[in-house]
Amino acid sequence: MTQSKRGRNERSADASSDVTPSRRRFLGAVGATGLAGASVVGSVSAQTPTLNVLTWEEYGDQKLLKPIEEQVGVNIKITKSTSSAKMFSSWNAGQYKQYDIAIPNNNYVPKMMNADLLAPVPQDVVTNQQNIYDTFQQFAQNQFTSEGDAYGVPIRFGWYGYSYDSRKIPDHDPTYEILFSEEFEGVNLKNQVVMYDNHFKAMSAAALYLGMQDAFKGKQVSLSQQQIDEVKQTMIDQKPLLQGYIAADPTYIKSFRQGNFLVGQSGRNEIVEMKVNGDDWPKMATPKEGSLAWFESAVVSKASNNKRKAWEVVNEYISPKLGATLAKVGYSPSVNPATQEYLTERQNNLYGAIDPKRLQNFIPFKAVENERAWIQAWEEIKVA
Repeated sequence: MTQSKRGRNERSADASSDVTPSRRRFLGAVGATGLAGASVVGSVSAQTPTLNVLTWEEYGDQKLLKPIEEQVGVNIKITKSTSSAKMFSSWNAGQYKQYDIAIPNNNYVPKMMNADLLAPVPQDVVTNQQNIYDTFQQFAQNQFTSEGDAYGVPIRFGWYGYSYDSRKIPDHDPTYEILFSEEFEGVNLKNQVVMYDNHFKAMSAAALYLGMQDAFKGKQVSLSQQQIDEVKQTMIDQKPLLQGYIAADPTYIKSFRQGNFLVGQSGRNEIVEMKVNGDDWPKMATPKEGSLAWFESAVVSKASNNKRKAWEVVNEYISPKLGATLAKVGYSPSVNPATQEYLTERQNNLYGAIDPKRLQNFIPFKAVENERAWIQAWEEIKVA
């Protein structure tokens, strides 16, 4: 029973052209349908207004859509997109005039802000934001705020670490060391490791393993050339351990089930999907060195004729009850911990309540300084 969830391969940073994490019936075959011909954002009439929303597939689920429409008093027209990069490029090309709301990855909100496409968040409307995890409030403050105004609201999130076959590898203190060790906890890992086929995610894991956490603390990831060279050599030395590089989550899940590897760099959503579909042996580890995290963030177009209604819709996405509904249809936890009240114990274990302590080592997606050097190093790693 593979349900319709957002593709994890769309979960990536600027550095990886949004090649990301997939979250289930995957979006690879779903194209963004345009609203060509629209001249203004949101229909304004004496009757119920219509809001145009550019977002991921799950936001169109009727179990989520209908209650929001009834609560806010709007009609919502969902246009499905397959990546944050496409959301940004379409808005930046002028389509922000055709939409009221978009929900890209967090690292694209600053790009939209810099392009002057967004309306500020009215705090008196988005009242549920005060209840989200402190970690995401801080992320939003750092990434979405300019001259005292905020321009984006975190909605739901996920993270990357690694997954392992608990039938073969015992429980252990989570560390990236497992991806770079020929033997770990007495298990031979030669030809038993997979990494993402993505320069940002794979090289970031190596950099964190090497203790380069400081490079991830600024507004951009800023490895020096010397550090890039060290990452490159570490990943070349890792080659004998690799079963291969994997791009798509369906490929990851299929290969994992077939026993082709024992441990692999992964997003949380792959493992949630496997557990939902009956696999109880994969385990997801959040490395002590730090985990890359994505969080979707809602923005409202400055051209919207229904800004207040649009922000009311955003507020519902992070309300306890409807935030729980979104978690259930998307397999990804809400930024509002109060959603756990509307989830079963099993649902909370899969995509609900998260211990705030687990969020402390999260590193939000962000742009990469000197990306050309990363890409060149990655190409050399791949052919080594």
